[in-house]
Amino acid sequence: MTDYKNTPEGRAVQMKYADLLPLSRPEPIKPRMTISNRAKIFSPFAALRGYEDEIASEGKDHLKGKRVELSEEQKERLGSKISQLRKNQLVKVKYFTDGYYEELPGKVDSVDAINKELKIYTGVTNAIGKELPTIIPFEDILEVNMN
Repeated sequence: MTDYKNTPEGRAVQMKYADLLPLSRPEPIKPRMTISNRAKIFSPFAALRGYEDEIASEGKDHLKGKRVELSEEQKERLGSKISQLRKNQLVKVKYFTDGYYEELPGKVDSVDAINKELKIYTGVTNAIGKELPTIIPFEDILEVNMN
């Protein structure tokens, strides 16, 4: 690699700026910003907090429906299906939540007849990576499909 100062272009630059080259770099007027503070400048921010959530939920509002009331016969059939469920059995549960019917596949954790709840694992984990069961009250269940 050649030394730039010894090239014709380098010598021309040295002659042009000969009065500035020996000078030292000027001291900054303000102290330099720390790296952590510089990072804050470029971090993203939401001018309207919750705006994305509101827009996403707005699209679903028109889809909200009413809970279907099951007949006594349908409740009996559903109750017998629920009582046949066993731990680790694969199921698909259609249940009412937040104004919608949601179909959720998962693996049965337990059937709590006292509290009238079905607990299934759906693969959802918490912040530390532990899989938590989804708890569905019996009265919210519309149908259960066993695989």
